[in-house]
Amino acid sequence: MSTLIIRFSPISNVAMLVPLLESMIRLQPQEKFVIVSRTFLQPLFVSLPNTTFVGTDPRNEHEGIAGTFRLFNTLKKLDIHKVIDLQNSPKSILLKMLLKASNFSIEIHTIKHQWIKELLLFKNGYKRSKPLTSIFELYNQCFLKAGLLTDDKFTSLPGLNATIPEKITNLYGEKKGTWIGIAPFAQHYGKILPSKKIKEVIAYFDKQPNTKIFLFGAGEVEYEMLSDWETLFNQTFAVYTSLNLQEELELMHHLDAMVSMDSANMHLASLVNLPVISVWGASHYCAGSLGWKQSVEHIVENDLACRPCSILGRKRNKRCPLKYKCLDIAPQKIIDKIEAVLQQSRKN
Repeated sequence: MSTLIIRFSPISNVAMLVPLLESMIRLQPQEKFVIVSRTFLQPLFVSLPNTTFVGTDPRNEHEGIAGTFRLFNTLKKLDIHKVIDLQNSPKSILLKMLLKASNFSIEIHTIKHQWIKELLLFKNGYKRSKPLTSIFELYNQCFLKAGLLTDDKFTSLPGLNATIPEKITNLYGEKKGTWIGIAPFAQHYGKILPSKKIKEVIAYFDKQPNTKIFLFGAGEVEYEMLSDWETLFNQTFAVYTSLNLQEELELMHHLDAMVSMDSANMHLASLVNLPVISVWGASHYCAGSLGWKQSVEHIVENDLACRPCSILGRKRNKRCPLKYKCLDIAPQKIIDKIEAVLQQSRKN
């Protein structure tokens, strides 16, 4: 008998499932779990015991209604007795209906979205609104209804190498000094700093002795930009296409700090216990999406009452009266925060 957990996307929200899932496995070792998510995210779950991963390909095999039926045909063979839907989308709703029709004894539990609270936060700004319930707590509420306990003791993904894997050392050399990761992009415009500013941050640390910079991104356009930046600096490397997701996690595990926008890389770094200097623009951490055990002291932002003008950073208001002052963050603010985090880690 297994508990099915559905969370297709986005990457950040799938990554945020991992700490709570690890604690459920530890606290309820008799339970077995089936995770349904995007195929390329399997490395996030492969090291967890009592866990079966079922990958989906929403653009091909599992596209549309026919693809959902194909996914159902796979899942109905897995002796599922509980379904926890953390997506609550048309696709997951249809999948639940099919599973319930195939076995009426299956328990169904669904996450509750905060549509009204999100609307008020968007309308009034964070200074006149209460912080939203964090994604972790929303997940936890759903798990409790399913009779599953969690805790906050997760620190890092199990199974990561204590030493740097050979492939990484072959590409970037042995670690001698400070390694810093920088993820300068996000899915939506309102979260992305102007490239000139982030390049100033890279330039500063590229000149520091015994320091290497690793640029993380996804997609062909981002890779082309990062590859161009790689040629501008001496000790800066574009990671994308050189490493798969599991290898990226291994690399993050051996970094000293990560700089990330409000994006998936903040959450991936959190899974390997890496301190993240997170940079926030149109979105805001009071919407409940700060990385696992990441400190608000490591956040870099412009404290504007109009934020967030979008929960996800998706909506771009071309008539912004402040001309995107939220993204006009001085590179020195980021540099100072990185230096403080590095100094703190050296003391520890």
